[in-house]
Amino acid sequence: LSGHKDTTVCYINKSTTSSSDPCYDYKTLDEYWRDIRQNAYQYSGHDDSLVEWSGWYRLYLNGESAQMSEWCVSYVGCGGYTGLYLNGSHPTLEDGVVTREVLGSHMWGWWGYSNQCGAYTSTSIQVKACPGDYYVYEFVKPIISAPGPTYCAVAFQSFSSDPCYNYESLDRPWRATNESGDNICDNSFSWNGWYRLFYYGMSIQMPETCVSSYTCNTDITLWLNGPHPQIEDGVVTREVCGGSYWGGCCNYKTNPIRVKACPGNYYVYELVKPQIGCSGYCTDVSTISQVVSTVSPDIVTGSSITLNYDPCENYNVLNNYWRSTRNYWSTYGYISDHDDTREEWDGWYRLFINESSAQMPEWCFYYMSCGSISSLYLGGSHPRLEDGVVTREIFGSRDYQCSRYRSEPIQVKACPGDYYVYKFTRPTLSIPLPVYCAVPFTTPSVDPCYNYTSLDEPWRATDNYYYNNYYYYGMCDYNVEWNGWYRMFYNGQNTQMPESCANQGMCGTYYPLSLNGTHPQLEDGVVTRQVCASDWYSCCAYTSHPIRVKACPGNYYVYEFVKPILCGAYCVEASNQSTSSVNIYVFNVSISPAPPVEPCYNYSVLDDLWRATTNQYSSQIMCDTWVSWNGWYRLFIQGQSVQMPDTCVEEYSCGTHAPLWLNGGHPAVEDGVVTRDVCGHWSNNCCLFQSNPIKVKACPGGYYVYEFVSPTNCHLAYCADASNINTTSTTVMPETTTETTTMDIMTGNILQDRCSELSCSEDEWCGKKSGVYGCMCNDDLPRPQADSFDFSETCESSSGSMSVSRCQLFEAGFSADVLHLNDPNCKGTVRNGRVEFHFDNNEHICGTNLLANGSHFIYSNFILGTPRSEGLISREKILKISFSCVYPQTQTLSMNVEINPLESIVHRTLPAGEGRYQVRMIPYEDDEFTRPFTGRVDAELDQKMNVEVRVEGVDSRQFALVMDTCWATPVNDPDYSLRWDLIITECPNPNDDTVELLQNGVSTSSRFSFRMFIFTANSTKLYLHCAVHLCLLSSNRCSTDCNSEHLWRERRSLDFHDSASISLGPLMLSEGNTDKWVPRQVKVSEASCLCASLMLLLVPLMSFLTLF
Repeated sequence: LSGHKDTTVCYINKSTTSSSDPCYDYKTLDEYWRDIRQNAYQYSGHDDSLVEWSGWYRLYLNGESAQMSEWCVSYVGCGGYTGLYLNGSHPTLEDGVVTREVLGSHMWGWWGYSNQCGAYTSTSIQVKACPGDYYVYEFVKPIISAPGPTYCAVAFQSFSSDPCYNYESLDRPWRATNESGDNICDNSFSWNGWYRLFYYGMSIQMPETCVSSYTCNTDITLWLNGPHPQIEDGVVTREVCGGSYWGGCCNYKTNPIRVKACPGNYYVYELVKPQIGCSGYCTDVSTISQVVSTVSPDIVTGSSITLNYDPCENYNVLNNYWRSTRNYWSTYGYISDHDDTREEWDGWYRLFINESSAQMPEWCFYYMSCGSISSLYLGGSHPRLEDGVVTREIFGSRDYQCSRYRSEPIQVKACPGDYYVYKFTRPTLSIPLPVYCAVPFTTPSVDPCYNYTSLDEPWRATDNYYYNNYYYYGMCDYNVEWNGWYRMFYNGQNTQMPESCANQGMCGTYYPLSLNGTHPQLEDGVVTRQVCASDWYSCCAYTSHPIRVKACPGNYYVYEFVKPILCGAYCVEASNQSTSSVNIYVFNVSISPAPPVEPCYNYSVLDDLWRATTNQYSSQIMCDTWVSWNGWYRLFIQGQSVQMPDTCVEEYSCGTHAPLWLNGGHPAVEDGVVTRDVCGHWSNNCCLFQSNPIKVKACPGGYYVYEFVSPTNCHLAYCADASNINTTSTTVMPETTTETTTMDIMTGNILQDRCSELSCSEDEWCGKKSGVYGCMCNDDLPRPQADSFDFSETCESSSGSMSVSRCQLFEAGFSADVLHLNDPNCKGTVRNGRVEFHFDNNEHICGTNLLANGSHFIYSNFILGTPRSEGLISREKILKISFSCVYPQTQTLSMNVEINPLESIVHRTLPAGEGRYQVRMIPYEDDEFTRPFTGRVDAELDQKMNVEVRVEGVDSRQFALVMDTCWATPVNDPDYSLRWDLIITECPNPNDDTVELLQNGVSTSSRFSFRMFIFTANSTKLYLHCAVHLCLLSSNRCSTDCNSEHLWRERRSLDFHDSASISLGPLMLSEGNTDKWVPRQVKVSEASCLCASLMLLLVPLMSFLTLF
């Protein structure tokens, strides 16, 4: 078909049994974007009026037989702007060929078009029912007054068994029409198959009449627009209406569903994902009836038989990763729909997370998410061994309310081996989608007071403002992969976390994190403390995930940090530093427990030639800050054992700027594990950079192992002393990672076959590493960003593409096929030696997070991969490359060219990693905004002018355009001192009663009107300017009530995104109308020394200026 954009249409001519029967002579039309079951406002750029239609067609969706929709679905354009559907039911077999009227509704309902169902009538088409339960259509070119018409399709899944006996029980009394006070959204859940509805175990059905808005614990209440079927009707399809406070009973029409009446006086429903706002399926309390069906919906809640056994030895394992309190899905808008009321609980359970022991949390924090809406935690401490079986209250948290719900109590028991078992029961049905939470829990095998990672980052200080870091939104510990225990330092001095409020914007971040409570005493051991995040209004505006803390001998503390719920950072107290240097605390085997595993025989090999002290002024600058260090390492150079230098190393050595060396000398074998300072040489100062201390151990055989950690800055890297190569040691050198063996030569055919499969580019060569074939980089291949695998990123509105070097990845131990985005299903594709990834906000979300931090909007994701590993254990690193598409606050661009009078367009391309979009400003002749001005505009003085400003290239479901101020100047300079304000702080200027604000902050377009004038004292030309910004619709604070006392700047920090100044002009007076000038004196705003006359005039030209 011609006229379609980026689609592949397959035509299949069926074998003809009758030359005139279209049931056997049709073309196949399989285009996924025609589906009515898609997200609202999803536009794919298609237009069936551009297609050359010919003959009969049969519809498919993703290979499944489909049919034209008989139902209107609000805000769905089926790939275009205007969705077309049949006005009436499909024919039966005996009807033969029939003619059906085609109706349409516009997806947006803006710019003068209607989104009401049946607002438009298109060309009628012929339809025929065929044997085999399908239909064919004689599609023709739509003739319709709305743009972008496309024929809509819907596919219904086939089922092999009767849904009356093959359904899922849905006992959720909070859906009832007599419930309210919550906003649970069914478009967040995964619907699949048929459901039977219950109310506390009693059968219930969907309402058939209008439901009051904000009942059923949702915003838009969904009800069946038509009667339930009779048993003899079989499976029927029913329209679903959505009622709202502003729009009436059926203001919205969502996806139709199938319904069936069953023996036993109940119904089953094939519920699907609604496409409109926060909507939910309702249940009608007036239809409750006792269950008489032999099919029982009851769920087993636990054994009633008392067994004489110890639950510590007889328990079920509950190992669900999504139960972890460290899954912050709800914070960033991703809700899973797990529901423990639908589980068959029986007996005692022990919790695990990813095979590691876990326990129920005894606390809660803001937006705690454990895989669903309501998170259940223990209302009290766990018992001790001597307590035996105890009963504990269960509370449920939701959003920022920790004790919003109370569930059924459960029994708990402490067990030998430091774990707990729980007798879980069915949670209270009135709680929306409750799940029992779990938190990873391990008892350190080594005292964390002597087994920690040093954290010395001065930007964390409570007196350090976040903007000092040159990151506009500050540092973010959410992106750190925390692992284990940490001790805090400030420029080498011992310090601790603050116990009181840290002001917002301090600690180098937007949301500083502090302890909500005092530090423990030595005798307290390991304790759990809440963590507070402060904002401009409160010291504890948000509670983040709690952490464990321990007081240690020597007057210091260690902390088990975890990822916080938001973009904040853990603070250090700048005013409470110990006067003792970190050098005092040197740990060895005489004062600390021995490591659980001997590092001399359990280490990773680090054989990087570029680390050699002889490698000076390298063209490839490396940085160890980005390496995911884990455990102990032994240094080699070209297969020979070496050690770190323990004297100053020349700048620009070891493949980096500031080479790191050991400050303190290596230990002897009898010293065991010691801690050593690490220095970086820069600016003629051998220890200008005091990096994080590391642990070192001397091993039998004359070599050393090091517990490397991330350095404090870039570009710093650990050195290997090439002058100390050990040539006499009898220690067996581990196998080098890159090799060409005799076996490879003998099996050249295998090598050739495997290399041909890889298709290495001209910048790569095929080789073998760690037993795996892959593409390696040519020696002369430039590596501008070797520490990030030559990462490249492109952002376009709410989508992003990024790529990394395949050969650099393989040399680091990562194959392309093990990499994926946050969603493991989103894998990369290889093209020209690069592994490419893509995400968008439609079909390929790929686990992308959208974050608004007050000054930016950030779409963030990461590339994740684990090297191939075989054997019992592995010490290989995990790759994680985080990236984001950021919309920054303010930049400035100017247009110095003349603009077409119909509409002006500003295309904006931001630096790498930032979004691109365009802004248009269009003048209209009519109040309905349907006829834009073209050519010369002959407007009279005092004539009403209608102006629209809109932004394109951003996600219209998430952003709105807001006009902050609009003003006029006599010259093409928005900063000119003489000006007249039309709109002030999003509202009309009270001193100009001709200004009317028509639409602002509700969509991606804003509109206003005014009466034409000129500055008579200076010029016969007039230029208009508008300062606008983008706003996140989810904040619900994008539009302003101009009739109320509104403090605009107090809310701007939450929704403000990207500011722009857009200009129109020149607007010139027509010579034929000069006798119509009527001068009047006006006060010119923000020009205290000037007074000028304004006159109304006509408009011949429009242009733009955009400041971003």
